[in-house]
Amino acid sequence: MFEREIKELYEKISASVCSPDCCKCCKDMIQFSPSEEKNMGGYEWKGKCRHLKNGRCSIYEKRPFVCRLYGTSVLLKCEKCTPERFLSEEDTFALVREYNKFRNMEIGELKRTIKS
Repeated sequence: MFEREIKELYEKISASVCSPDCCKCCKDMIQFSPSEEKNMGGYEWKGKCRHLKNGRCSIYEKRPFVCRLYGTSVLLKCEKCTPERFLSEEDTFALVREYNKFRNMEIGELKRTIKS
């Protein structure tokens, strides 16, 4: 539904290199849009993300917004991640607001479709 818009947000997040043993963010419960959940093949959390395999993200290229943001913002630093540049606090909040706008619109459309 809003896949294009959300992917455009992804492009605004700095690329980051995680150390081989980095999986700190994979142990937090996350939110995502319906299209992100579909893209990553579903989501289940039982103390860690089900996509964490052998200490690595098995869907790295398909990971949702919040996973991409983690380690790239001054607000979400990870000692095991090295971003090209850190997003400022202001840039981080702007991206999160924009993401939530699209996520909420997508959820609203999905609810209207279900009611029809």
